[in-house]
Amino acid sequence: MNVEQRKKLTIAVELAARPQLLLFLDEPSSGLDSQTSWAVLDLLQKLTAHGQAILCTIHQPSAMLFERFDRLLFLAPEGKPVYFGEIGPNSSTVVGYFERNGAKPCPEDANPAEWIMEIIGCTPGSHSDIDWPAVWRSSPEYVQVHRELDDMEKGLSQGVAVQKVVSDDDYKEFAAPFSVQLWECVKRVNQQ
Repeated sequence: MNVEQRKKLTIAVELAARPQLLLFLDEPSSGLDSQTSWAVLDLLQKLTAHGQAILCTIHQPSAMLFERFDRLLFLAPEGKPVYFGEIGPNSSTVVGYFERNGAKPCPEDANPAEWIMEIIGCTPGSHSDIDWPAVWRSSPEYVQVHRELDDMEKGLSQGVAVQKVVSDDDYKEFAAPFSVQLWECVKRVNQQ
């Protein structure tokens, strides 16, 4: 199997567990060339189009890959949030946030992900006098995120009574019964 097939197989294994809430992927594009990374993100985009929520960690993406994600949670080196929100077309939303809050303008030919890492001072040789986690905590975007979370919490608390109507018999831990899984694994091992 090539690297792309292995990445897709890893995603398929995670999907076989039928995550009802969130599919978490750690570095789905790491170690891949740009074309293969694009193909993996195409797969993730198809999954989100069919209602699957996906959370990915990614380090230093290319500008083209960066813009394929819907939202960004950017953490400072010490793990404190610096930004959480939409990326926007051509990264305009996230770039606008940092520029409005004191960052030097992003050059047109710059990779927005690398530019953000540079302006917050987490690339070698860079330094920032701005306390970006404090800027985030005092921003209107922070207030909006917390308003959305409060609304979700209220909706969840109202939905608790509805959720309790679902019996334990309706919940299945795996997508297929054990006998089917065993049979498929035996077939696969014998083929190899």
